[in-house]
Amino acid sequence: MLGRNPSEPSLFQMVDVESLVPANHQLRKIDGVLDLSFVSEVVAECYSASRGRPSIDPELALRMMLLGVLYDLSDRELCEEIQMHAGMRWFCGLNFHDPVPDHSTLSRLRNERWSESGLFDRLMDEVIGQCSEAGLVSGRHLSVDGTEVEANASVKSLTRRGPRGPGDQDPPQGAGGGSLEPKPAGEWQGRGERYSNETHFSPTDPDARLYRKGNQRGARLSYLVHDLIDTKSRVILRRRASLATGSTERDTALEMLDEVLECRDELGLPKQPEILTGDAGYGATELVTELLDRNIEPHVPLLADHATEEVPTWKRRTFNLERRRARDRKVKEAQARNRVREIHQTRGYSVSRKLRIRSEHLFAEGKNEHGLRRARRRGRERVDEQATLTAVVQNLKRLVACRGRRDRGAAVASSSAPSRADFRPLIPHFRRSLAHIRSMVTAFSFWPPCLPTPNHWRVRRCAIPASP
Repeated sequence: MLGRNPSEPSLFQMVDVESLVPANHQLRKIDGVLDLSFVSEVVAECYSASRGRPSIDPELALRMMLLGVLYDLSDRELCEEIQMHAGMRWFCGLNFHDPVPDHSTLSRLRNERWSESGLFDRLMDEVIGQCSEAGLVSGRHLSVDGTEVEANASVKSLTRRGPRGPGDQDPPQGAGGGSLEPKPAGEWQGRGERYSNETHFSPTDPDARLYRKGNQRGARLSYLVHDLIDTKSRVILRRRASLATGSTERDTALEMLDEVLECRDELGLPKQPEILTGDAGYGATELVTELLDRNIEPHVPLLADHATEEVPTWKRRTFNLERRRARDRKVKEAQARNRVREIHQTRGYSVSRKLRIRSEHLFAEGKNEHGLRRARRRGRERVDEQATLTAVVQNLKRLVACRGRRDRGAAVASSSAPSRADFRPLIPHFRRSLAHIRSMVTAFSFWPPCLPTPNHWRVRRCAIPASP
């Protein structure tokens, strides 16, 4: 028979939020490893001790921001989802009758009140420290890479820098030479004009730069996001956003590497970085020379010939300081290139080339699942905050996966322990039986001629006297 829903809305309902969240839910796993006890101490200077109304809990606001990155939600969408999502309310510590903070509160905290506190960098270091304590991070083999992130601005917003020069010409007219047809209101007027970062900028986001990934793609306003990861565990040690310029990838790589070397003890890295791998964009002579000065092997393709080159020499000595420095630099760079060519012949370099793709996996995860494909805010510093929060969420996922593997391994070990204990009492009987067989073989003076003599049993042959 056809059934119907007999439930009717009741005036009062007793609901336990804890019971609504499944035991294996992702939010419950992340909450088990997330420690935000330091947040109030870091942002205490951003609030007045005696003036103003009480603010919302900083830990609550930070948990809401992490949820927005985890599920790729804007501030407005995030507040709407928390309003009706029991799991999100439980993660934020809110009951059903507690009001959800407004989206404008999150924006002001992120962009104004917390902008100078360094909270997101501190959160990044704390999560990396937890990964190191769990034995997830090695620190010996590092990988570096960069990716393009589309800016939150349109190409149609580009305007000229400063007044128009006398040599600037109008865009070319149509093929017939006549006047063009009038365009509708709001139509883009920039077709036929050449654009570059030197002549144009975007008032919407002045830090965004025209950037083209390849010759087959068009230029668009973008930023560059760089990663320095632990290759073994895919834990992101540093993530930075920079302007989309030519040499920014190599410069940012050295900056991130120096930060990791300086803060190694604070991050809890068990090993000193020894190897750095990257794509062909990091094979410049200046970068590999700097890496070798830091006792780090550059496992990168070299932007030079594969043949070993001779170290330059000069017939005459020079006492000019600048010229002597230039000569020393050329010798040092030639030796560095030869050293990289020697590294290319090792097996470790082949392994590094296969593991380098893990950086691309992290970028794909950040873009497809956590909103890193396009900047949500404008300005390099705010894009850097978005990239840092995305890295925090990705590291938390690595930490949760590591804890899950260890828990499953412990469960399997505990379940198989009784079966191993059943055989332990039989081990002495096996040993006594084996010793008895060995003594019997050595006691008798004969051995079957059809079988080979076992050397490990040390059979002692005795001479049989002849019969009278």
